[in-house]
Amino acid sequence: MSESLGARLRKARLDRGLTLEDVAQSTCIRPDKLAALEADDYSSFPSMAYCRGFLSMYGAHLGVDVSQEARSMEGHNALHSKDYQYIKNAHIPPLSEDSVAARERSPSIVPLLVFGGILLLAATGLWVLMKWRQLGLG
Repeated sequence: MSESLGARLRKARLDRGLTLEDVAQSTCIRPDKLAALEADDYSSFPSMAYCRGFLSMYGAHLGVDVSQEARSMEGHNALHSKDYQYIKNAHIPPLSEDSVAARERSPSIVPLLVFGGILLLAATGLWVLMKWRQLGLG
């Protein structure tokens, strides 16, 4: 009987003297996902596309040909969003007052008041300047 893909990956890793953490550091694949690939357990992946991608990266890193197994996963998606553990266990926090979108807030009157104050100061300054010149002081 032929060796499973996971067993071949594990053997190749051990032959190189690497730990799962070593490979995780090199490939940026979490150690638990590497362990799942070595155990031929694809149920912890959100979809077969992720599994194929991680499998291809892991195989390339170890020099193990995984192309046949990766091709057999194409178009196959045994997991559905209702089965995906991250979605099932996700905590959705309530929206805070600060997270309300700007379009849902009423417009602020402060910029209008500031602009009006600047216009009032400019008009007052112009009026004082004109009176100053009329009196011949300037």
